[in-house]
Amino acid sequence: MKTSQIILSLTSKRTFTKFPLVFLLLVFMIIVSGCEKEETIYNEDAQIKFESVKNYTLDKISLIENKQDIHRLMQNSNDKDEEKLNNYLYQIGLATRELIKNEDFNRTIIHLAKESKNQTAYLLDLKEVAPQYYNKINDELRRNGLSLQSIADDMTHAPILPNSEHPETSEIEKYVPAIFIPNLNQIDSRKQPLLSPNIEVDSSNNERIEDYIVSWYFTQNGELKEIILGEETALTTTNPLFIVDHATVFDTSNGLVVLDSEQSEINAGNKSIIRYDSRNIKIKNGYRYESGWGNKSEYAIIGYRVQNFATYDLISGYTKDLAKVKPNQIGSTLYKPSLHAYNWLPHATNKFYWNTYERDWNRSFKPLGYFTSPINSYVFNSRRRYTNDWYAWIPSTVNIHNTPFEWYGWLECVNFTSWKAEYQVCKVE
Repeated sequence: MKTSQIILSLTSKRTFTKFPLVFLLLVFMIIVSGCEKEETIYNEDAQIKFESVKNYTLDKISLIENKQDIHRLMQNSNDKDEEKLNNYLYQIGLATRELIKNEDFNRTIIHLAKESKNQTAYLLDLKEVAPQYYNKINDELRRNGLSLQSIADDMTHAPILPNSEHPETSEIEKYVPAIFIPNLNQIDSRKQPLLSPNIEVDSSNNERIEDYIVSWYFTQNGELKEIILGEETALTTTNPLFIVDHATVFDTSNGLVVLDSEQSEINAGNKSIIRYDSRNIKIKNGYRYESGWGNKSEYAIIGYRVQNFATYDLISGYTKDLAKVKPNQIGSTLYKPSLHAYNWLPHATNKFYWNTYERDWNRSFKPLGYFTSPINSYVFNSRRRYTNDWYAWIPSTVNIHNTPFEWYGWLECVNFTSWKAEYQVCKVE
């Protein structure tokens, strides 16, 4: 409303002379203030720097149309917390979907993911970094009575079968809303991203789509497409894959060093011809966590070596799959030979810290083990759905469960066991 219009409206009233001038001035100020507020809100919306995505190329993406009902896929009658989290991820996906047409928004998400060091953009950070997008997402969520903050406050999951002897295993898992970019290191940031609410498909009748997730993208004409994609796409495409997830924030305030879980073996000097292999593994009944839809559990190992000298420590590490375990194999001992660790010499100065976990390529990183050296404190991590999807050691106790290589001077095999799983590690000449 313009000022001249306000004055004209007031002076045209016959009752004008009956009101004190002060009262009219007060009315005038209130109306002007309201107009200024409207202009401010408009200006805040206008702050969104919209740059239409220019490159709609799809690189090495199989266009497999999703023919499954996503709302059915979100259901899990055996775990209401998971069902709740599925709904939150879906709602965030819907609220964010239109924004991936905006090149500036995409650059912001990619920047946040790179800054995080674990390929994850935490959406609450948008409030400070890019409030225009934070507000836009909240505007969409508000249609269903939600906000990013209210979702974060309720982004919890109760652990499966906690152990009463270890109270930390019964603590409620807390997460924050995020966008995980699994192919961050190979993307072409100029290309359009694909966005996924991270809902897994039903592969009961088709093993070829096991671990595929529902995903969205737009054509150059603005047409929305819903497809499914899997890990092979994540390994080969240069289109950014924006996967909505419930994530963990790594606390590095006390100098904790977050190790790269994807790191390959390095500094493998002082190895003898001997190595150590995992031979037999057993996942105990009740601890297979895949939530259904025909998927098999993928168990993997991650480990790091620390060479403890007084003045430095050499870190090397790796992560690799141990086995795919079918539902009917839970509780059975499986012969699955796989490298556990090399035989670094001298034994007295080498320690190998490790854990096993249920691997999910489409999930953001969760802490899997904490350990210390004379120089630093470390945490390694893995892609998995929940923090409690570990199978060898409680992450906070990994420090006391390192592989003691000196044992193998007089034992051919050593059995490691927790209440979730059993592993046999053997010396191989």
